[in-house]
Amino acid sequence: MVSLVLFLAFYNTFAQLSLVSNQNIDFSTAVNTVSSGNWSNPSIWSSGVVPDANTDVIINDNHTVYIDVQGTVSGEIVDLCRNLQIRPTAVLQMGHNTPSFAKDLRINGSILCNGTFSSGRNQPTGSGDGSIYLYNSRIYLNLIDDNTYVSGSGYFNPRALSISSAALNKNLIIDLYNTNIDENFAIKSDNRVNVTITHFAYIRIKGILGLTGSDYQYSSPTAKSDLTIQGIVVTNDVSLFTKNATPGESTSLTIANQGSLYTQKINKGILDKKTEAGGFTLTIDVDGLLRLGQGVNFDNLTSANPNFVFNNNGELRKHYSETLPTKAQITASIDQFDPNKGVDVSQIKDIFGSSHIGGWYNFTDRPYLLEGLDYYKTFGATSIKTTLTTINGNMYNAYPFNHTWPTFQTLKEVAQHEYIDSLFKRQHIKTHTFWTTTKKQGDFKKGPDFNHATYLNEEQQFYDLTKYLLETYGTMDKKFVYQNWEGDWMLRGEGVAWESDPSLIPDDVDWRTEGMARLFRARQRGTERARNEFSGQTAKVFYGIEFNKLWYNKSGSYITMMDNGTPSVLEDVISHTRVDFASWSAYDSAWTDSNNPVGHAMWKGLEIARYFTTQTGDLSSNCPVQIGEFGINENPKYNSAVTESGIRSKYGRYIGVALGLGIPNFYLWNFYCSGQQGGPDGFTWEKGVQYDSAFLYDWLDGKWLLEPDGTWGYAATFLMEQWQSTLATNYPKTPTNGIRLFPNPTQSLVYLGNLNENADVTVLDMNGRKIASFIFKYGTPINMSHLSKGTYIVKIKRLNNSTETKKLIIN
Repeated sequence: MVSLVLFLAFYNTFAQLSLVSNQNIDFSTAVNTVSSGNWSNPSIWSSGVVPDANTDVIINDNHTVYIDVQGTVSGEIVDLCRNLQIRPTAVLQMGHNTPSFAKDLRINGSILCNGTFSSGRNQPTGSGDGSIYLYNSRIYLNLIDDNTYVSGSGYFNPRALSISSAALNKNLIIDLYNTNIDENFAIKSDNRVNVTITHFAYIRIKGILGLTGSDYQYSSPTAKSDLTIQGIVVTNDVSLFTKNATPGESTSLTIANQGSLYTQKINKGILDKKTEAGGFTLTIDVDGLLRLGQGVNFDNLTSANPNFVFNNNGELRKHYSETLPTKAQITASIDQFDPNKGVDVSQIKDIFGSSHIGGWYNFTDRPYLLEGLDYYKTFGATSIKTTLTTINGNMYNAYPFNHTWPTFQTLKEVAQHEYIDSLFKRQHIKTHTFWTTTKKQGDFKKGPDFNHATYLNEEQQFYDLTKYLLETYGTMDKKFVYQNWEGDWMLRGEGVAWESDPSLIPDDVDWRTEGMARLFRARQRGTERARNEFSGQTAKVFYGIEFNKLWYNKSGSYITMMDNGTPSVLEDVISHTRVDFASWSAYDSAWTDSNNPVGHAMWKGLEIARYFTTQTGDLSSNCPVQIGEFGINENPKYNSAVTESGIRSKYGRYIGVALGLGIPNFYLWNFYCSGQQGGPDGFTWEKGVQYDSAFLYDWLDGKWLLEPDGTWGYAATFLMEQWQSTLATNYPKTPTNGIRLFPNPTQSLVYLGNLNENADVTVLDMNGRKIASFIFKYGTPINMSHLSKGTYIVKIKRLNNSTETKKLIIN
């Protein structure tokens, strides 16, 4: 798709990407607004005359114009203008307050909407969603030119959109980034029209998507059209039929490569409506997606319907309630990849990793980010999660020890910092996943119809960041992966329990979810546009959306947010975007019951998330949903039931889930523990302060890989054993009797904790060669000072000849 015809003059302090559109509408003779006011007021127009059906119109920046013209009776169509442009900070309102009245407006040309064209809304100050008017207007689009456009980077929200032409074979191209339709999107034309919804266009239809009228009752027996969806369409219902009985006057719907149509119903749920002799063809191209809502029996549509043709080269995705596997099937799939059953899963070195963000302790005088990377190399995983944020102070909060962080205006500036450069150049890291947080991302809560500049800035920042990464590190065999932090907390506020107290759900929640979806579409668009310019690079860049609320314990049984009727990022945001992957902060997947043993809730949750994810297909993965965050408290003070054997057993099942489904990554929280659980009376935690390890064990929850005393936690040890299984060693895996080797890392002396007897100690290098042996005497440290810096395997043999294995770092 060409994306350079129109450059917009926005009043912003940042560079502005061109609009992705081939349109070149001529506004050289247009009438402009000179002030705000009512449409019917001649004094607001540069011509001194109210526009008519043949007038090109521009609503200028900072002007709010109300369309006060309407028919004398309900349903009478009033011609508004020819071509219409709404500039970036302009607002055109078309609502009304007349009950049982259809306010119908016709535009006889193209719409270029870079501002807001809608009923009219203010920001709510209390209850309500801020709507100014009770009712919205229907827009009738009359295709006169060979090519008509609904284009722009702003927001368009009519009550309904009806498309027709008085001449043959006119084309409508919709490449507007954000369109919401309160009722129906209907092509209803006796002369064939061809409508294309382009790659970056988004249309949400709360009523019916119809190609020969809306529903069967209002469909015309002489209408015909062709609709191609390359973008994202979310609708409540779609009409897949024609009443046209004339052979050769067929109607077609094509879902093209990376195009998606998500519908809750087909033909108002009456799937035995038959197509007449004119014929209807539904085609899903390769990598196209038709996602069906719950209870849609698509087979009924194709049965005994000879004039309906279905060509499926892409994906017809049924609702997850029809496709989730049984308990036995999930168990069998997990068993195939559970290392506790003797399976070699060393490939998880490239899948399982950890976050390194905001820990409460350190061990050296190295800058904290870099210290963590050094220890992470010893850990051995090739994927890591860190953070890039422009919010003042947040880089310090994430990496406080031995750091001085400047302020940043853009994500690219953060990526250019010397420590981030050191991170990205690390050869032992293949996948860099990071939170990407911008200063004004919270503007999405105001809705998609305000703050257009913020969304364009998001697109620009992700374009600039992606371009920088590919220009700087493009020859490296790496993946750079962007994601947000826990989206449901972004939407609600952290810890706000909509599912248990619906009174907490704001009245404007639909505007908020649409605003969030617009935010993420802008980020994906910027990322895609940059990487398309560098398609030959070895390094790859991907974008994903993280959610964190899926399961809810209601009266002792676990149900989903969808079953509970609770708005959520997964159902109401992710499904309204096209992304490379979804991410689940999956703490709510740890539950079990008699029908769902360990791992089953996570497996089902990942399958549910896959259903809602419209993936680009650019990230190669059987299931484009990662576990973005998960952890189990290993500190007994905050998890009295924790045991090493229990941790090993559970993570064996989670490995089985990850490999059984083929997810891209699984991140444990956190490399250094960040989960402080209060403190003594009057105590306040301070970033950059090194607290005593005994104090940390009193107040940290135990979501760690590297413990405050420098030893590896249970999960870390278990994971390291899996990817070390290919080494030329025959040492056994660590038993579960809890011997502790500390401090670790060390320069000389080490102690063996939880061992109240003498023991034989053998030190091996990482190739299994014996380096040294010692007799451990209870209560006495072992001197390792003669060992060179590096990583070693320590075998500890008890008096009863049982053996335990530990990993030791000499620094």
